[in-house]
Amino acid sequence: MEKKKLIINAAVCDARNVSETTLDSYKDISINAAMVLASQESKDLMAKYNVSMNAAEVLEASKDAEIVVQNGSFEITDASLYSKPVILIVNGSLHIKTGSQDVLDKFMLIQVNGSVSYPSDIKDKLPIMKVNGGTDCYPGDAIRLKNKLIMDKTFILRAKNEKYYVKNKVVIADRNLNIASLVEKGSSFITKKAVILEDLLEEALPLFNEEADIKVIPQGLAYTDSHELDDTLIRKHGDRLYVDGDLTINLDSTAALDKLVEIKVEGTVFTSSNLTQKFLSLNPEYDDLEEIKGYSIGDKAFLTVDRRKLEKNEDGLRVFDCGVVNIKEDISPDEIEEKLEIVDCGVVNCSEEQKSAVEMVSKDVGLISDGQKGKLGLLKDIFGGLGQSDENTKVINAANYTM
Repeated sequence: MEKKKLIINAAVCDARNVSETTLDSYKDISINAAMVLASQESKDLMAKYNVSMNAAEVLEASKDAEIVVQNGSFEITDASLYSKPVILIVNGSLHIKTGSQDVLDKFMLIQVNGSVSYPSDIKDKLPIMKVNGGTDCYPGDAIRLKNKLIMDKTFILRAKNEKYYVKNKVVIADRNLNIASLVEKGSSFITKKAVILEDLLEEALPLFNEEADIKVIPQGLAYTDSHELDDTLIRKHGDRLYVDGDLTINLDSTAALDKLVEIKVEGTVFTSSNLTQKFLSLNPEYDDLEEIKGYSIGDKAFLTVDRRKLEKNEDGLRVFDCGVVNIKEDISPDEIEEKLEIVDCGVVNCSEEQKSAVEMVSKDVGLISDGQKGKLGLLKDIFGGLGQSDENTKVINAANYTM
C-alpha cells in the first residue's frame, strides 16, 4: 500500500517525542505551526525523513519539560505549583505577581503573544522570556490593580496604607466619595493619568505621583468613557458631559445632539459633516475635530467588512478601534478608496489586489496583511486549515497537537 502524506496545521506542534515508526509511516510530513517544539533527538530523527516545517518559530526543548498553553489572561503567583520544568505559552496577557521568585525557577521559557507585567523586584529572577507585544514593569513595593480604576466607595473602605499601581488611569468622578479618608490612611497611586472631579481636586492631588498627568472634570459635567453620542448616553449621564477619550457623532446622533447642553472631550471628535455646525454651536471643548463621511462602527475585537455593509451605508463606512478587520474579496479596490476609512485598528486582512487601496484609506493601523506568508499569514493559514484530506493525504487541524 502506498504511503499517505501527512499535513499538520496547529498553533503549537509538539514533536519532541515523535517516533521513527510514525515518521516512517508517511510518504512525507508537512508541519504548519506558529511554534514547533522539538528535542535534539527528534530534530536528528526528523532530518532523516521527508519532514518540512512552515513555522514562525522552532524551539528546542527537553523531553521531560511540561508544555503549558494558556489563552486569555494568566497569572503566576507564589501559590502556582509545577512538578516539572515548564515551557509556558500565553496567547493573551500574563501577570507575574510579587513573591513568585521561587516559582519562576521552574520555567525554562515563557513566550507571550500579547502583554506581560511584572514587579521590578523580580526582574533579575525572570526566565528566558519572549514577548510579541507590550511589557510593563511596575514598582516592586506597589500593589498592582487593573489598568483602569474608577474610584468607588467600596475601594475606599478596603484601601490600606499601600502604594497602588494602576497602569493607565485613575478616575475620581463621584463628588460623594470620602477622599480625605483615603489620604488619612496613607494610600497613594502610581499611574500615568488621573481624571479628577473639580470639586475634589485639592483633596485628591496628594494621592498621586508627581509624574501623573492630571485632568480635571469641570463642575457640573458628568464623566463618561463612552465613544459614541446617542440617546442612551444622554439618558444615563445627562446633557452636560465630560468625555474621556475620542467621541464619534454619527448621522443617527442628531436627536442626542439636540438634547446636549455642554460637552468637553479629552480627545478627538469624529463628526458627520452634516452635524459639524450643530456640534460647534454648543461651544464645546475638544482636542481635535475631524469630519467623517458615512457611518462609523468600532470597538470590536473582530469585524468583517463585506459588500452588504458598504451598500447599506451609501455615504461610506468608517471603521475604528477594532482588533482585527477582515475585508471580503467581493469589494473592489475602487470601492475601498471611495467608501471605506480605517482608523486605529490592530490588523487589517485583505487580498493582495486590495492592499494598496487599504493602505490609502488607513490611519494608525498596526499591520495590513494581504495573506502573504509571514507570521500573520501563517496563522491565517493554520486556523483556516491548510490542505484538504483525500485518499492520499491525511490532514490534522488542531490548536495544539502532539506527534
